[in-house]
Amino acid sequence: MNDYETLKIEQLNETLIVTLNRPPLNLFNSQMIEDLISLWQSLRLNTSVRFIIITGSGDHFSAGADLKDIPKDGIISEAARIGQLAGHEMMRSLENLEQVTVAALNGVVVGAGMAIAMACDFRIMAEDSYFSVPETAIGTYFTWGCTPRLVRMVGASKAMEIIMTCEPIQSEEAYRLGLANKVVPENSLLKMTDEFIRKIASKSPTCIRITKKIALGAAMEGFGNMFISEPELMQIVAQNGETEEGINAFLQKRPPNFEKLQTDATKINT
Repeated sequence: MNDYETLKIEQLNETLIVTLNRPPLNLFNSQMIEDLISLWQSLRLNTSVRFIIITGSGDHFSAGADLKDIPKDGIISEAARIGQLAGHEMMRSLENLEQVTVAALNGVVVGAGMAIAMACDFRIMAEDSYFSVPETAIGTYFTWGCTPRLVRMVGASKAMEIIMTCEPIQSEEAYRLGLANKVVPENSLLKMTDEFIRKIASKSPTCIRITKKIALGAAMEGFGNMFISEPELMQIVAQNGETEEGINAFLQKRPPNFEKLQTDATKINT
């Protein structure tokens, strides 16, 4: 198994434990996405691994994208499109794995962290863990194909509520909505995740693999159009200035002024 700059890898029998390793918040940057794509690709022909646990180092799974990793030199729109292509590849490569994937979620699971958790087959949350989608607050939307994934999981109206309000979803609410398969005490997260895997491991390996492919195939209908169009949509969003304003406001710890951008655009168009 390769060494990765942003990941810790440990194999225990048939289970591979993948730990996001950019403490304290395990923020996603371009290197982490590149590392994950490389890892998923290396596992396609690895028959020694049947199960993959994805978790976060320290107190948190991931607080989302590293906004400091986004270029500020006038090419933000082009970077947004390219970033979408990489994000889609990382998500699809994870979903296409034949191994059973389980996200063991501790602490905050925000934005990109929630995205990778949704791409796993199962999600087990610590009691104090929570999901959050803050994208619209920083001038973007829930990308990497995650909006249709969330609609698939909780329905259109609830998905819009989660994305538009940016309010956190505590673990028990996530379980009620079907975003989490189990909620467990924080100090037994990995132990309970392993016990969950053991229940599957005793069943027919071929039938488990086929079940995963049938289930995901049925759920992914229509996603192909999103893979093609979303990178272009993201570039358009970034060009109107809202993404740049939202990110700058977040980094400067001030409220974003999206209204001014709308007013300026109206003046230009009249």
